[in-house]
Amino acid sequence: MSRSLYFTDLSRPDRRDALKLAMGLAGSAAMLPGVSAVAKTRQLDPTDAKDAAQIYRKMRYRTDSGLVFSWIKGPYMAAIGGDLIPVYAINLGAIQRITHNADGSFDLIDLEISFRVDVQSGERLTNMRNPVTGEMVRVGGRGPIPTHLMVSAENEIEIPDVPGQAKYEHVHVPVSTFALGRTELAIRDRSHARVTGPDGSVSYLNEVSTISAPREQVLDPGTTNLDTRVQSNDVRSWPAWMNMGDRPGTLGLFGNGGKVSRFADLPDDWHAMLKRYYPEIAADPIGVLDGKVKVTSV
Repeated sequence: MSRSLYFTDLSRPDRRDALKLAMGLAGSAAMLPGVSAVAKTRQLDPTDAKDAAQIYRKMRYRTDSGLVFSWIKGPYMAAIGGDLIPVYAINLGAIQRITHNADGSFDLIDLEISFRVDVQSGERLTNMRNPVTGEMVRVGGRGPIPTHLMVSAENEIEIPDVPGQAKYEHVHVPVSTFALGRTELAIRDRSHARVTGPDGSVSYLNEVSTISAPREQVLDPGTTNLDTRVQSNDVRSWPAWMNMGDRPGTLGLFGNGGKVSRFADLPDDWHAMLKRYYPEIAADPIGVLDGKVKVTSV
């Protein structure tokens, strides 16, 4: 997607003016909380395409090379027959390595360790009773395997086709930036994917994340990485392991989490499960991320 299309919503003059007023940007930088009246550094402008790209990258990833740590917790619910039925929850931690390239793109190594857990107890599930069908099913999911991706200068993820693996046709919707209360800025990040399995089956995944952080840090051009709050939602086709057949409906995530500065800052209960089920990762998470340590636990 071209940069001009990517930021279409922020390019209109009326949209720019309204956003500046909402964010308190119409005046000088000294009007921003936490910014000295003598500060001369230009603040980032969310209505400028280049600045908006930098804001997105620092909130979603980071603008320099280094590590990113993030987490998500929340229930997956079945939307069926006009009702929402809790099915299971996730307790997910992720480690990423960002390596920037001269052309503005960056290489991304992503290691997600996601535990499917009981909605009430938080205990890891290997088998569960499907609350819709009543059938006992074995809980599916991929193990913690580092994934290598490329993110373009326009912040578009390039997902390679891998023989024998699912094929993703991914569309990233233009990002919107907005004020969240008086002290925070937020971005709403939305994407749609058509996933074709190795067997030819087709499923769909729609993701919407709202990511927020203190406004003065977001707009500071010298800040390369931020701790953020994240509200994560997705709507997807039934996973095969649920054995839902051709029943109408979808599975949806209602998750919350964040991006943090250190591996140690990921949630304590996730760390406890990591030590129990994947001791190799707990002992050397960066070694596993970089492919120097293999994971043999299941």
